[in-house]
Amino acid sequence: MIIGSFPIGKFSHPDRSHEIKDHEIRFFFGGEKNLLWKLIGDTFGRKLSSKKDIVELLTEKNIGIGDVIKSCVRQNGGGSDKDLLEIEWNKELLSVIKKHKIERVFFTGKGVEKWFLKLFPEAHLEMITLVSPSAQSARALGKRPDFRAWRKKNPHTPVYEFILISYKKAFNCIQN
Repeated sequence: MIIGSFPIGKFSHPDRSHEIKDHEIRFFFGGEKNLLWKLIGDTFGRKLSSKKDIVELLTEKNIGIGDVIKSCVRQNGGGSDKDLLEIEWNKELLSVIKKHKIERVFFTGKGVEKWFLKLFPEAHLEMITLVSPSAQSARALGKRPDFRAWRKKNPHTPVYEFILISYKKAFNCIQN
């Protein structure tokens, strides 16, 4: 199961749905700057350009998807998880995981993992924290020792390739 935080404002607030662009996908992580579906598609060798494509792949690979937050307010309408206020946690998430006998969860960032563990300290699952698929996460990669080592060996390779390799490893599509 892939676990995120909460959709960005235009996907979660009805008054902002007019902001959704034609090429965006009205589904989890559907914003134009979010790389999740490009990364998942490239990981499994598929082009995911619609909700139908995504749901087919998730179903085929037996991957669920959910958010750790059930509802909240976004300060200033921003897209950062730091702007979330009045959070109502998705306390049903662990019940869903148990009901479907999910053994491995993928968090879309360290903050999501932290929230999940605080909410469900009793959870005994394999937990993998992915490189965040948000556009702003690329700026933080320079702090990671594994990225710095990779960058030394691959000085001219796009950062996307490092992130893709990490997804392929996480989803067992290549060996560590």
